[in-house]
Amino acid sequence: MLSDTYFHNCVTHLLEAAFQREVYTLIDRGESFDAARLDKLKLQVLRQFWGDTVDLTGAETTWMRQDHYYLGLYSYSYSASLTIATQVWQDLEHDQSSTVQRWRKFLALGDSADPVAAAAVAGVDVTTDAPLQHMVDFLDGTERRIEQLSTTIAQQ
Repeated sequence: MLSDTYFHNCVTHLLEAAFQREVYTLIDRGESFDAARLDKLKLQVLRQFWGDTVDLTGAETTWMRQDHYYLGLYSYSYSASLTIATQVWQDLEHDQSSTVQRWRKFLALGDSADPVAAAAVAGVDVTTDAPLQHMVDFLDGTERRIEQLSTTIAQQ
């Protein structure tokens, strides 16, 4: 679940969304671009995210691997939805009744509210990085727990 769901939808899509933001910035400034410029932007985003911890040789062309990432802000929806859902799941530990009520209201909205307003109905403020940081902390704790349990199992 960690590698398939969270990594793909939060890391991969987050990186695609960051790249997409850079492309839209060019468009908003009235600038044009070609594949070479997109390669450069992609590599810049990857370097900013990974630093020198990952060999990025050849990674600059990965922007073209999934064209559907660039339709309707697709990339944002995956990472944002997991961030919101993870925050709500964590809120269940503290207040089940009102959290469930907020979640049901959120689900009932469908697409009738803009994303920021909809997230607020669920009790999540996506105008800050707090929900994303909470999700990262949740994933870190989950991964550490898996390591603990694996060590326990190996010792038996």
